[in-house]
Amino acid sequence: MILRQPETVEFDPAKKAHRDAFRAFQKRYAWADSPLRFSPSPLYSNLVDQVKDQLLQWYMAQEAVTQ
Repeated sequence: MILRQPETVEFDPAKKAHRDAFRAFQKRYAWADSPLRFSPSPLYSNLVDQVKDQLLQWYMAQEAVTQ
């Protein structure tokens, strides 16, 4: 049996599909059935904290633009 590493992408909060994948993760706290695999950044201790922080920064920037 040959095992392959799944392809990963950088989380981009501007992409709706990425936000949807995280929303689904929040409902069941599992990435297993997500079609996307996000690559962790060495700046964070884990992927969940990374995505939450990036989402928060993105939403705050969106709000700043509309004011």
